[in-house]
Amino acid sequence: MKRIIGVDIDAVLTDEGRGRENIWYKNLCAYFNLDGRITNAYDFRDAYGLTTEEVETFIGERGLEIFKTVPPRPKCKEVLTRLKSKGYQIILVTARPEENNQVTLEWLNKHQIPFDKLYHSDEKITICKAEGIELFIDDNPEHLIPMMEVLNIPVFLMNMDHNQDHKLTFNRVNNWTDIEAEILKYFE
Repeated sequence: MKRIIGVDIDAVLTDEGRGRENIWYKNLCAYFNLDGRITNAYDFRDAYGLTTEEVETFIGERGLEIFKTVPPRPKCKEVLTRLKSKGYQIILVTARPEENNQVTLEWLNKHQIPFDKLYHSDEKITICKAEGIELFIDDNPEHLIPMMEVLNIPVFLMNMDHNQDHKLTFNRVNNWTDIEAEILKYFE
């Protein structure tokens, strides 16, 4: 086995928090003077009752600062460092737009997160096929479904408030200790 894993960034490498402590929740509620989420949907428009234009304005004004200041999840650096030392290839695939590449690279460098390649794409299955990714971790069920159904690779869903209502059953992980155990179970 080649041991190539794919990893999302937001809510997988980043520690966004849960519930009212979620960094996006706090910033969206403050920015739009909201009382909270309408639903547990992944998309901000559905979750907060916002228009596309409102979300784009918010991301344009506050997104970069959030990307810069969000802390990493506990133990992600240590787990990825151990995996790299064992010969794993780590490919990061984020749905963040390409224009956020510099801030993303700066954040990864600041927190010393090891990786081999970084892609900005909402078409994560395409990257998985091209790179031969054998296992993927994400917080968005919609990205994982084609990987399960088309590529038939193991996928792990980072357990977050915004993916609790999804109807499909996923292998859920809560932290990087869980992730490491699942990766090692699969590959070793």
